[in-house]
Amino acid sequence: MKLYQILNAIPALNKLSGSDMPLTDAYKIQKLTENLQSDIEFFNERNSKIIQKNNGKIKENGVVEYPEETQKIAQGEFNELLSFDTQAQITSVKIPVNENIKLSANDITVLMPFIEFVH
Repeated sequence: MKLYQILNAIPALNKLSGSDMPLTDAYKIQKLTENLQSDIEFFNERNSKIIQKNNGKIKENGVVEYPEETQKIAQGEFNELLSFDTQAQITSVKIPVNENIKLSANDITVLMPFIEFVH
């Protein structure tokens, strides 16, 4: 699984974990999120190193700006980080589609590697 897949799914997983659902499903979602935490921490550490190494400055809106001479290098390193193959051991969580959970189509798309929506 690529690191970007985990990062893209985090907002949707947070939305899903904030929904009311049966206790067993909530527990499985919480465990899934917990299992992904080490990969998120790895990303944050490596991204900070990329920013620091390439003299990046984080603006108020969260966008990182690099000096012109390091911009391409930083972008390449960041893309490599996003494409990193993680060792995440993911067990898909089954969630019934009849649960009263509100998710967008985009949420469902990024959750597909982690959640199996069943009828």
